[in-house]
Amino acid sequence: MKFINAYIFQSYLTCPREAWLEYHSINAEQNHEFLMLGRLIHETTYKRDRKEIFIDQLLKIDLVHGELVAEVKKSSRHKEAARMQLLYYLYYLKHEKGLEFQGMLLFPKERRREEVKLTKEAEEKIEQILQKIQSLVESPAPPPVKKIKYCKTCAFYDYCFAEEE
Repeated sequence: MKFINAYIFQSYLTCPREAWLEYHSINAEQNHEFLMLGRLIHETTYKRDRKEIFIDQLLKIDLVHGELVAEVKKSSRHKEAARMQLLYYLYYLKHEKGLEFQGMLLFPKERRREEVKLTKEAEEKIEQILQKIQSLVESPAPPPVKKIKYCKTCAFYDYCFAEEE
């Protein structure tokens, strides 16, 4: 099974079109206000504990502390996608590096945290998602535009909906 980077994995869960675009190096507007806000939160929270680690140019783990891997998000709006992204980290670390960790989602603006555990069911779901992503990114064109509730705040909005305006 071919591994993909965690951003594409998480994007797929929210919008398969975004995942295809990112995989094919069509990048979002980097000065988009929500991307900038996410970077600011990322840079200014958990400074004392932050130990950002890059693994195999696929994963960018925000924080590692002992047996704990944590992911920092600006809000819980995409909580399920963030949870699956963290499960993907745990899955990769287990299957590619032989390391088992516990996971924690951190939402600093909301002062919330959520524990995440890699179960057998979660591993099976990760494998199914990876197969779907592989099929998606191998297609020669992105999926058609499908307006969803997250479109208005997406950095790809102008790219996807330029013809409508």
